[in-house]
Amino acid sequence: MGIYEAIKETIKEAMKARDQKTLDFARVVKAELDRKGDGKPLPDEEAVKVLRALKEIALEQGNAFEAEFLDRFLPKEMTEEEIEAWVRENIDFSQFKTPLAAIGVVTKALGPRAPGEKVRRVIERMAR
Repeated sequence: MGIYEAIKETIKEAMKARDQKTLDFARVVKAELDRKGDGKPLPDEEAVKVLRALKEIALEQGNAFEAEFLDRFLPKEMTEEEIEAWVRENIDFSQFKTPLAAIGVVTKALGPRAPGEKVRRVIERMAR
């Protein structure tokens, strides 16, 4: 089940449980996903970007409930050590003009579990 479908399911569950706080925020999240997808379900890669942006706002506002809610739908990020191990096994830096040119390949291969900034730090550290 994708993120969009999981949010819709959470709305149904919150309605059945009469959990108004969860219901209200789940509807806000779904509306934002609908807005970004022009009314069509967003692919998970795009939905993750929206959820991360919403989480950042929730953290800035000190809203722990919203941040925890969003965490349920966000994929667990890989640690820098896990990213480094994957890069060592799968990337041949001799294929690139500079090691940093591999960032795009790595982030595309690992998807939302490996944010670009984290990949950049790992590759910069490995290139030293």
